[in-house]
Amino acid sequence: MDPVPHRLLGQILTDGGYVTLVQLNEARRRQMMETERRMGEILIEMGYLSPDALARALAVQSSEDRGRG
Repeated sequence: MDPVPHRLLGQILTDGGYVTLVQLNEARRRQMMETERRMGEILIEMGYLSPDALARALAVQSSEDRGRG
């Protein structure tokens, strides 16, 4: 059986309805210019995501990662 691929934070955020694909792509463009910054931090700064929503999405990602191991 093939392992389930790791979902990136952006995919969890869009799948969960936290941000739109347009918002995510705008943040990705900014991240390309500011490579030392994390996606969640950028989305919060842009006003697209709350810290609580980021924490929920990161918890989903963490639980998925634990389930794969």
